[in-house]
Amino acid sequence: MKTKLDRRPRATDIRLDALSATEWRVCDKRAKASDHLSVLGFIEMRNEHFEVTRMSSPSDLVIFDSLDEARRIFTLYDAGRVHTGKFVV
Repeated sequence: MKTKLDRRPRATDIRLDALSATEWRVCDKRAKASDHLSVLGFIEMRNEHFEVTRMSSPSDLVIFDSLDEARRIFTLYDAGRVHTGKFVV
């Protein structure tokens, strides 16, 4: 059975939560805010660039010139499931 989180989020599914003036948590609005699966990654502005860390591949750091470009990566890649684990350890 497929769940709503089995497909990549669309642009309208993405929410940015400001953690500071230069840091954002990227969330999937289709999941409850209290659900760990809602967190897709983080964006941090450094040296006038936006660094993206995705939960699906936390060791891969991707850099963009704009916040909009950084946000868009969460809708473009990894056509499979966003999260494959059932539990956080």
